[in-house]
Amino acid sequence: MEYVTRIGVSLEPGLLDAFDRQLSQKGYASRSEALRDLIRESLAEKEWKNDEMPMVGAIVMVCDAMAEGDPERVRALERKWNANISTTSRMRLDDDSDMVVAMVSGKLGDLKGFTEELVAVKTVRRGRLAMVSPSTKNMHFVGAKT
Repeated sequence: MEYVTRIGVSLEPGLLDAFDRQLSQKGYASRSEALRDLIRESLAEKEWKNDEMPMVGAIVMVCDAMAEGDPERVRALERKWNANISTTSRMRLDDDSDMVVAMVSGKLGDLKGFTEELVAVKTVRRGRLAMVSPSTKNMHFVGAKT
């Protein structure tokens, strides 16, 4: 087990009450657990400011099931971003909608750009990029058309 250092934190009563309500709603077992998550999120946020940071992840989209949209545009995007795509999968949600998942890797800026271009396709209703930094294991989400 990793060594833990104990610290003291001073908060205004109203801020502490709001924090306690939120951690209770989220199901945290302790204030320490919630503070650790907040600190990790804060440290991970700096990764989002570095478009050169290598990431792996998934672009998850809800698309029109039957529509081909602009097939030339989609093929052009597949060619343009081919080096970043590991695999794709499609699952039927209902008669009108499919979920499409593209497993991707590359620099953060490239993956954000790819996601923006994909969700701009007319037949994509919603899309979101979920990524993990291979070096830190921090998880990040970028929403688009949500």
